Amino acid sequence: MLIQFVDFNLADIVISKNYQAEWNEIEMVLGNMPLHIKASSQKGIHGNPIFDPVGTNEYIKTELVNLGWKANVPIPKEYNFFGQDIDCAKKGVIVEFQFSHYSFLQNNTLRSELFFQAETIFSNSITKLAIIITKASMFPASNSTLYYEQAVKQLTALTEYKVFDVPIRLVGLFESINTTISSVWTEYQGQRSRTIKNQKSCQCQIIASESPRNKPTFNLM
Repeated sequence: MLIQFVDFNLADIVISKNYQAEWNEIEMVLGNMPLHIKASSQKGIHGNPIFDPVGTNEYIKTELVNLGWKANVPIPKEYNFFGQDIDCAKKGVIVEFQFSHYSFLQNNTLRSELFFQAETIFSNSITKLAIIITKASMFPASNSTLYYEQAVKQLTALTEYKVFDVPIRLVGLFESINTTISSVWTEYQGQRSRTIKNQKSCQCQIIASESPRNKPTFNLM
């Protein structure tokens, strides 16, 4: 996949000085990742191919673990009102995959700020940097899920008023339009199930809409 990113609170300097190797691993995993898609269960677009957050999450976690990252790292008991775990961590870097409802970005941001200020330890290291991975608005997806472009606006507004100090690199996943790309189609046991019923590699095209108001569509091949 293709990526774009925006840095907040001098995350670029923090990465270049201390975490270039960790960022290189993340960048490699995302660059090698095929597009994950599934059938929508929503009314009006039922059965249409859309972005698959579950398959995307699992791919990134598996590949990062193979590179020495820890996945599903438990949040300390004193802060578990913010959730059970973080997606991945290594040497002071915490990584969150945010493909769900747009409002959850604030949870990721504020708890990352808490972990940064409290010097919370994940994977034997104090939290120094957060990387949040999102998807671009070009992908058909479930209603009200967060898009990279929206996340940029939210974090920019929060930064303007100095709501958080933790260095954050916000990453967006993109793909080429009107080009054949590698993809993975997954069928799950049920509407909200994470249990895979069937999965196959395939080719896909993201077809641009003739109207600028409409998103591109997936064409499976």
